[in-house]
Amino acid sequence: MGVPAFFRWLSDKFPKVISTVIEEHPKTVDGVVLPVDTTKANPNGEEYDNLYLDMNGIIHPCCHPENKVAKPAPATEDDMMIAIFEYMDRIVNMIRPRKLLYMAIDGVAPRAKMNQQRSRRFRASQLAQIEHEAADRVAKELEAIGQQHQLPEKKEHFDSNCITPGTPFMAHLATCLRYHIAAKQNSDPLWKNLKVILSDATVPGEGEHKVMEFIRVERSRPEHNPNTKHVMYGLDADLIMLALGTHEPHFKVLREDVFEDKKTKGACFKCKQHGHAAHQCPVSPEALEEMKREEAKNAPPKPYVLLHVNILREYLEHALKFNIPGIAWDLERAIDDWVFMCFFVGNDFLPHLPSLEIREGAISTLSLLWKSTMPMMGGFMTHNGDVDLKRVQALVTELGKMEDTIFTERKDAEERRSRGAKRRRLENDRRARETKTFDPNGPNFGDMTAAPVYNPNAGMSNAEIIANRAQIRIANINAAAALKAELSGNPIPDPAAEEMNERGTKRKLEEDDEEEDDGDEENEELLAEADQTMEADTPLSEADAVEKGRAILKRVQDEKKEKEEAARQREPNDEVRLWETGWKERYYKAKFNLTLIDKDEIRHIVKSYCEGLIWVFKYYYVGCVSWSWYYPYHYAPMASDFTNIDEFDIQFEKSAPLRPFEQLMGVLPAASKAHIPKPFHDLMTEGDSPIIDFYPTQFEVDMDGKKWEWQGVVKLPFIDTARLLEAMATVYDQLNEEEMIRNSEGPSVLYVSETHKAYNFISTVYTKRSTNEKMVLDARLTDGLTGEIDKDSECIPRSTFRTPLPDFDLPDIANDKSISVTYSLPRFPDGFTFSPQLLRGLKLENSLGYEDLQLATFEKIDTRQRYQSNRGWTAQVNHMEDYREYNDQRSGRNRGGGRGGYQQQGYGGGYNHGYDDGSRFPGTQSYSGNYQYNQRGYNSYHQQHSQQTYGSNTGFYGNQQYYQNTNPGGGYGQQQQHGYGGYHRGNSNQYGGNRGRGGYQQQGYGGNRGGGYGNSRGRGNSGYY
Repeated sequence: MGVPAFFRWLSDKFPKVISTVIEEHPKTVDGVVLPVDTTKANPNGEEYDNLYLDMNGIIHPCCHPENKVAKPAPATEDDMMIAIFEYMDRIVNMIRPRKLLYMAIDGVAPRAKMNQQRSRRFRASQLAQIEHEAADRVAKELEAIGQQHQLPEKKEHFDSNCITPGTPFMAHLATCLRYHIAAKQNSDPLWKNLKVILSDATVPGEGEHKVMEFIRVERSRPEHNPNTKHVMYGLDADLIMLALGTHEPHFKVLREDVFEDKKTKGACFKCKQHGHAAHQCPVSPEALEEMKREEAKNAPPKPYVLLHVNILREYLEHALKFNIPGIAWDLERAIDDWVFMCFFVGNDFLPHLPSLEIREGAISTLSLLWKSTMPMMGGFMTHNGDVDLKRVQALVTELGKMEDTIFTERKDAEERRSRGAKRRRLENDRRARETKTFDPNGPNFGDMTAAPVYNPNAGMSNAEIIANRAQIRIANINAAAALKAELSGNPIPDPAAEEMNERGTKRKLEEDDEEEDDGDEENEELLAEADQTMEADTPLSEADAVEKGRAILKRVQDEKKEKEEAARQREPNDEVRLWETGWKERYYKAKFNLTLIDKDEIRHIVKSYCEGLIWVFKYYYVGCVSWSWYYPYHYAPMASDFTNIDEFDIQFEKSAPLRPFEQLMGVLPAASKAHIPKPFHDLMTEGDSPIIDFYPTQFEVDMDGKKWEWQGVVKLPFIDTARLLEAMATVYDQLNEEEMIRNSEGPSVLYVSETHKAYNFISTVYTKRSTNEKMVLDARLTDGLTGEIDKDSECIPRSTFRTPLPDFDLPDIANDKSISVTYSLPRFPDGFTFSPQLLRGLKLENSLGYEDLQLATFEKIDTRQRYQSNRGWTAQVNHMEDYREYNDQRSGRNRGGGRGGYQQQGYGGGYNHGYDDGSRFPGTQSYSGNYQYNQRGYNSYHQQHSQQTYGSNTGFYGNQQYYQNTNPGGGYGQQQQHGYGGYHRGNSNQYGGNRGRGGYQQQGYGGNRGGGYGNSRGRGNSGYY
C-alpha cells in the first residue's frame, strides 16, 4: 500500500515528474478491428527495454472493480482471467518493451507485512458481515408482505481474500497466465522477441520486491547495460521509493491516472454537474446508474501516467543540496537518506509517528530538518543498506522538540477546516433548496421538474433528510394509504407525518444534540403510531403492498445516505487531545496502557520501532533480512522518546518464509475458510481449537482522533507463530496431493519463443546431459540477462498446450513454439554489498530548466502576484511547510516590533540584527536593510504607520544566508508562545521567553524575544539554510 497520498503530494510538489502516456488504440474499418502494430516506434518518443508488472495491481481491479456500474464485475473466475489478460495486454502494448517482460505476483509475505494483511482482511470481513445482516433484515421485511421480488437480483459475492498465495484461485491464475504467455509468443510479433519471466504466488516475496531483487542483482553483474530503460507498473506508492532505491535513473513508474475523475473542480462527482455537492445530488440513484452506463459505453479508456525517476532525482538534488564544510555532497546517498526519512511518515510495516502526517507536509518538514541538522549529524544517515542510528538521533531529537507545536498547529488547522466545511455545507444546503429534483423522463439534464406528490423529501437537503428521517419514513408508509384512497375515490388523508415533515424542515443544523434527541423521541412515538395504524388495517391490497415495498427500499436508501452524511459531518472523538497539556501521558495510557514512569517499556517500544526502520530500509536496499521479524505494537512511540538510540544492539534472526497455508491461516478470518483446505477449518471455528483466539469475530477498531472508517486501527491479537505451526502440524497428514502442491514453494519460469536468438541454447536444457547441475545463461544471447536455468516440469517442447479456459474462444496451442525453463538469479557470496551508486558508462541528460528548479524546494512557496514596487523579485520561500515556528531555531536574538506576529497585520517594524536593537515602534524603519512595500499579509498596516520594512528578510537575494527566518513584524527564535509555552510547555530558558502577548498566530502587542540557539549572538541571520 505504501504511504497514503504520497503520489498526489509528489505530483503536486514536483509537477514535471508526471506525464500522460500517449497510447494508440485499435481502429475499426468496415466492422473489422485492426490491432495496433506494436513493432513500430513507441508514440511516446522513447523505447523501453524492460517492463515489470506488479500483477496484484492488475488482479484486484479486474476481479472486483471499484466502479461496478461503469465496469461490471466479472461473473465467474474464468471471466476474471479474461479481464486480467486484456488489462495486461493493454499495458504491454502501451509500453512495448523490447527485451524483457517480468510478471510478479505476490507470494508469501514477510511476517512484518502479514500483520497489515491480517488487519485489512478481518476488517473487510467484519464490514461484509454487517452488510449481509442488514440485507437479510430488509429481505425479511419484504417477504412478510410478499414483495421479495422487489429486491435487486442477488449476485454471488466474490471474496477477494482468495487473492492470497496458496488458494485454488491463485493456482488457477498461474495456469492461465502460463497459457496466455505461450499463446502470445506463438502469435504476437511483439512477444516473439521478448523474454518473459513469470514469478507466481508459489515464489515467496511481495511482487514489487521480487522485481527489485531482480534489478538489484542484474545491475551488479558486469554484463548489465547501465543504460537499460525500465518501466514498472503498479498502484502502490512505495514503488516510487523502490525505484529511487535502485539508483537506475532510466526508470519510470506506470500507473492509471487515478485523479482523472477528480479534475472537474467544483462539480458534483456523481452527476458531474455544478451547483450542488455530491451528497445533495438531486439525480436519483436509478438515473445516476443509467447515466454511468451510458457514459461507460462511450468513454475512452482511463488514461495512464508515467512518473519519471530521472526528473524526480533532479528535483531532489536541487531541493536537498547543501554546501557544508567537511561533508561532501553525494546525491545517491542523499536520495537514500530521503527514502529512509519517508519511512517515518508511513509504510506497510510500521505505523507512522504521531507528529508526522503527509497531508500536513511531514516529508517537507523532515527534509528541511535533515538539511539543518546535517552539521550536527556529521554526514549521511545511511550507507549501502545500513543505518547509522547515532546520526538518526540528531534528526529525531530536533523533530521531538517540534512535537508540541505540531500538535497545536494541527488542532488549529482542523478547526479552520471544520469551520470552512460548515460554511460550505450551509452554502450547499442553500443551493440545494433552490435546486429542483431531476426528472429522468425530461428531455435533457437541464430539464428539472417538480417532485411527485408522494416524494416527502423533495427539495430537502441531505442534512434536512437526516434531521427528519423518521418523518420521511412515515410519509413513505402513508403513501400507500394515500394511493389506496385515491384508487377508491376517497379524498387523500392528511397524515400526521406531513405536519411533522413541515416542522422538521425548519430545524437548523446548529441545533444541539439534546434538542435532536428530544425530536427523535417524539418522532419515534409518532412513527410507532403510524406503524400500528398500518398494521391495524385490513390485509394489504396489491397496490398497498407494492407501495409499502417501495417505501421499505426507500427507507434503506435514505438510511444509507444518512450514514454517509453523518460520517461526512462527524467530528472525530479524540480522547488523547494531543494539543492539550498532558498529551503524552494520555497517549501512552490510551494506546499502550502505560504511564510515563514505565520508562523501560517505553524504551522497548522505541527499540522495536528502530528495529523496524532498519528492517524496512534493508528490505528496500538489500532484501529481506528476516522473514520472522515484525513490529509488535499497533502504535508508534513519540519522537521525543527517541533518546540514545545508538546504544541499541539490533540483530535480526535469520529465518525462512512461512508456507502458503501457514500464511493463509495467519491472515484470513474464519469467514474466508473456503480458501483453506478443509482439514484446517476446525482450527478456525471450533471452541476447543488451541488457536481459536486467533480468529475473533468481534474486535476493537480504534477510531480515536479518526474521521473515516478506513483510518481506524484494527486491534487484532498478533499471531503467535509457534502456536500456529504446532496446531497446524496435527492435520497436515490429511492433505491430498493437489493441496500439498499448493502448499509448496515453486520457481520462477523463463519463456522464449522459437524466433528468439536464445531459443536453441535454452532448448539444450531438455537434451540428455551428464550432470544435474543448472545451466548458466549466456548473456550474449539474452541481451544481458544472467542467471541459472533448468527443466520446467510443466513444459514438453513442441507439444500441445491445452487451454485452461475451454468455454472461451481460446483454443489449444498445437505444436507450441515457445519454451519454458525454471529460472533463478545469479548467486552471490554471503555478505555481498549491492552498491547504491550510479553505474559506470551511464548516460544522463538534464530534463529540467532554470524556472522548473526555482520551485524545487521543500519550503512552502508564495506564488501570489507581487506588486509593481517589488518588481524583479521572484516567488520566495516564506516558511517551513506547516511547521513554521521551528524555522528560526538558530537565529541570533530576534525581536518582533510593536503589535504583530507571524501572519498578522503588525504595526511596528521587526528586526533581525542580533544585538543591534534598532527601533520597534510605529513610524520607523528597521535595520534589516531590506524593504518590502505594501505586501498584503505582511505588516500591511504600514500605510497608516509609515512602516516600510520587511523585518524577517525572507527571500531577499541580498540576504540569502538565512532565509528560514520568516516572521515579518515579529521575529521568533525557538520561542515560547503566550498560552502555549514554546516547544516544551512550561518555562524553558533554553528557548527564550515570550515577551508580552504575541508571537506566532497571536493577536498580541509585544514582540517575541528569542534567546537563540546555543547562545548564538551578533548576527541576526546566523541560522542554517
